[in-house]
Amino acid sequence: MMRRLLFSPFLALSLVGLMGLSPLEPSAEARVATAYPPDTLRSSVNAGTPLVLSLPAELGNAPVTRYSVLKGPALSGLAGHSFTWITRSTDPGTYDVLLRATYPDAAPDTLVVQVTIQ
Repeated sequence: MMRRLLFSPFLALSLVGLMGLSPLEPSAEARVATAYPPDTLRSSVNAGTPLVLSLPAELGNAPVTRYSVLKGPALSGLAGHSFTWITRSTDPGTYDVLLRATYPDAAPDTLVVQVTIQ
C-alpha cells in the first residue's frame, strides 16, 4: 500500500509534464504525418503583424455556439467567432492551435488552426 501511495504522486507529476504545460513551440522540421483532420483552417501572416482570423459559424453542418482555446500561443485569444494573435518578430514557424467548438445539441468538436508565421 505504501508503494502505491508513493507512486501515484510521481505518476501524476509525470503526466502533467507530458500534457504540455509548456509554451506552444513552432515545429522546426517537416512532420511525419501530413494529414490533418477535416476541421483544419490554415493561415499565414508576417512576423510582427497581428492576425485576426474569422472562424466558421458551422462545422459539420452544425452551428457553433462558441469557441474556446485548448492550446494556443502567448498573446492569442478569441473574440466571438474570431481567433486573434499579436505575433512578434521572434515567432517565425508553423503553429497548430487547438480550439474547442461547442454546439447547442451535439458533443464538442476540435478545430485545428494551423498558422505559419513568416
